[in-house]
Amino acid sequence: MGGICSRPAADPADATNPPPERQPAVQAASSSSTQPTATPAATTPAAANEAEAIPVTPGPTARASTGPKVAVIYYSTYGHIRTMVHSIKEGLEASGAQVDVLQFPETLSAEILGKMGAPPKADDPVVTVPMLTEYDAFMFGIPARYGMFPAQFKQFWDGTGSHWQSGALVGKPWGVFVSTGTQNGGQETIGLTLVPQMAHHGMPFIPLGYRDPKVFSNDEPHGASPYGAGTLAGPDGSRQPSELEKGVAFTHGKSFGEIAARLAGKA
Repeated sequence: MGGICSRPAADPADATNPPPERQPAVQAASSSSTQPTATPAATTPAAANEAEAIPVTPGPTARASTGPKVAVIYYSTYGHIRTMVHSIKEGLEASGAQVDVLQFPETLSAEILGKMGAPPKADDPVVTVPMLTEYDAFMFGIPARYGMFPAQFKQFWDGTGSHWQSGALVGKPWGVFVSTGTQNGGQETIGLTLVPQMAHHGMPFIPLGYRDPKVFSNDEPHGASPYGAGTLAGPDGSRQPSELEKGVAFTHGKSFGEIAARLAGKA
């Protein structure tokens, strides 16, 4: 703003003593009941330069996400997978994806769930087969049952025959994150056993790979594999997802969202 400092100070007399030839006009205006209108000062080159030197920063423009529409569909009996959903969703949203969280329909009665000591279900909407066509991609949250997916997933997916016949899901990518009782309880095999289910629909698999170095960590027992994020519940279900596991889940969601956007032409 050196131009401001270099300008000579205005003579105070200029503001109070108008040129002689304009005094009558001023006097005439003062006798009127209408207040005089100030005449704008002439714009000098220096003043114009000052105005140009002031940057104008436009305000933020709100816009809806244009990323792929991703459904995170999960089944959770004791809440481990539901906890992982939070981190997966945050990662997806960080990639620019539009995310809906849905849950698979329960097949067990309230009486059976009560005897199992299962907590109440979350209030996430329950997915239906027709809803699948609304999305560009899917991330499935799956707990292990003897190294595979549970009956709740299989019963739902067996009902997608109409989509198989019409090819409605062809080209829609999918990924999976899991919960197992132990490190050898299905961290990789759940992903493997899901591949045939999706291959019949022509759906490409987007795995995690090793995009997060924490998957290599031996500092603590943890879930996750190149197939996807994961957590260990412990043999009695008492262990909850660790910060390491939730961090990997965030990376998985973000990575999946970025690749799904490219596949959907929305990168």
